[in-house]
Amino acid sequence: MPPDRRKTLLVVDSDDEVRESLTTALRRDYRVLRAATGEAAFQMMQKEDVDLMLLEADLPGISGFEVLKIVRENYPYVEVIVISNTKELDTAIEAMRHGAYHYIAKDLDPESIRTLFANAAERQDLSRDVARLKAEVAEQNDREFVVGPSRSTRAVVELVQ
Repeated sequence: MPPDRRKTLLVVDSDDEVRESLTTALRRDYRVLRAATGEAAFQMMQKEDVDLMLLEADLPGISGFEVLKIVRENYPYVEVIVISNTKELDTAIEAMRHGAYHYIAKDLDPESIRTLFANAAERQDLSRDVARLKAEVAEQNDREFVVGPSRSTRAVVELVQ
């Protein structure tokens, strides 16, 4: 990812006021998209390259936890932070069990939310780097296995590369 590209954050919350206040708090650091339902979020994710998601647990229609399960299965590098009106431990545990990066209550201050998303973005970058490096190592190992130890064979392969 080029360093000048801002990450895209999708705010999925049924409350217009919450969506607007979160957008205001986060738009200077992220390209912010908004959706009021899980269905709208999926439509947006099919069209946009979403990096991070703030997801309400208590969405109307398809629940936030169902959205979270589907996102984790289909978009493994999207870091999801679940948000809720309540500070119930059971909700937090369920969010983490389904693969959320973090769980927060809606009364969190904007600076804490920005810090949390900065940490989630850094984790995402590290996860992508690890996957890329694993692929490079696997490719290198495959190439060395095919080439073998012969000096003349290696010279031919290096010339081709």
